[in-house]
Amino acid sequence: MFKDNPKLKNIFFLGFLFSLHLAIVSYFNSSFLSFFSSEKNVSLIYILSSIFSLLVLFFVPTILKKIRECRFLLWVSGLSALSLLLLATLKIPAIVIIIFIFYFALNYLIIFALDELVEIFSKNSSTGRVRGLYLTFVNLAWVISQAFSGKILSKYSFVALYFIAFAIMIIFLFVAFFSFKNLKDPKYDKVLGWQSFKNFFANKNLARAYKINFLLQFFYAWMVIYTPIYLYAHLGFNWKEIGTIFMVMLLPFILIQFPLGKYSDKIGERKMLIYGFLVASLATLSLFFIKKHEVWIWAIMLFSTRLGVATIEVMSDVYFFKHINKENDEFIAVYRNTAPVSYIFAPLIAFVAFYFIPSFNFIFLIMGTIMLYGVYLASTIKNSDI
Repeated sequence: MFKDNPKLKNIFFLGFLFSLHLAIVSYFNSSFLSFFSSEKNVSLIYILSSIFSLLVLFFVPTILKKIRECRFLLWVSGLSALSLLLLATLKIPAIVIIIFIFYFALNYLIIFALDELVEIFSKNSSTGRVRGLYLTFVNLAWVISQAFSGKILSKYSFVALYFIAFAIMIIFLFVAFFSFKNLKDPKYDKVLGWQSFKNFFANKNLARAYKINFLLQFFYAWMVIYTPIYLYAHLGFNWKEIGTIFMVMLLPFILIQFPLGKYSDKIGERKMLIYGFLVASLATLSLFFIKKHEVWIWAIMLFSTRLGVATIEVMSDVYFFKHINKENDEFIAVYRNTAPVSYIFAPLIAFVAFYFIPSFNFIFLIMGTIMLYGVYLASTIKNSDI
């Protein structure tokens, strides 16, 4: 893999660095924002952030035709670092919220750029192996971050986390510059704007991949925003305990994704997607019944949910990238907009649901039920589609 594509090492390292910075703050963003607004308004902040992200992603193909991939990556990562520095130092609520919205959108642009680089330097015949290993590197950073982010927050404040994330993005910026300053870009497709969406959804495989990934991203948005709030504000866990729970929870992402990626190159993705959605749904539903303040009970049960979604994540990416070419940068932009779209619908649905549900733990009942639809969706994949 690395012999044929030596640049993949650099891309994997960049993916690790980016995810490390992201993981340090992601599970605490909602709690951080709650210091500047109410819990219910946090949902609205995420909705606004996601709408802005969609608008920005819409223009990415146009931007890439005007500037090189490397220059694009350097600009967005530099702006991301600046945003983190401002979040760590500013105290005025309105300005902090605006900076967060800006930072939130920049993350999706960096994810897009890294996806494009992986696609450029990987061969279609080994898509599963490359994507599986890449996701393993990316998610290793999430596990590592949870080993110390909770401890840091228990001793210091959110400011320390955002300063650490800022430092990591500065390193990311230098690595990106020296790794890809002489990168020769592929010829990108000229089809832009709404025509991209029309062409994307006209392909049944791409449309199905979008729906699968949307369910996955909806799960992430729902759980990332509301699980930390529930554990901290409703069950009384401290941040050190929450960090331990999340570290165990994320282990499936580094234990199973590379083997599953290799396996998918041989047998396809249908069965594993069905399995992933079924496990994720049942495990999430079971969280509704757990109301004890027990670190290892929550760690094990959240670990079970991630066994399912780790499977869905790698299979969804493998399924999608097998059906596009290196030049289809606009299709990657469409596929990756599932994340900001989910961050619109998840907090919007939750915002409405909070007016009707009798207690906060009903969020797990709702989420587990929604994930059952993925079992049906995965079952519609035929052998001819893989």
